[in-house]
Amino acid sequence: MGVLGLKGILIFDSNPGHARDYPTKSSLAHLEIAHAPIHLEGDLYILEYLSIVKNPARYRLVTSDRALANAAKNLKIASIDSSDFYNLLKETTGKNASLQSEQKPQGETKREFERLLKIFESR
Repeated sequence: MGVLGLKGILIFDSNPGHARDYPTKSSLAHLEIAHAPIHLEGDLYILEYLSIVKNPARYRLVTSDRALANAAKNLKIASIDSSDFYNLLKETTGKNASLQSEQKPQGETKREFERLLKIFESR
């Protein structure tokens, strides 16, 4: 994705082996990998994440889940079907494009702080 000048985040359900009260994150080049916090489904974490973005027009949700896409639409976030996105990537980068995987540790981000503050204030 870095070849295209894009950044992305993949969000998965929490992994029982390393689930925490906060999302766990790592990075691969221009791609952030996150696991939802313990007891929070990946879809709900995605919507929570999208609900606090400051510029929704800069985001695109990649999903084949219609309910998730509709919920994101209510947040003014456009979506694209997973298969369509994959085909777009293949066309844009070529079939032989290689992915660079450079793993970097990730500290607390401003976005994560805002997410936790929002949860704390709602209690």
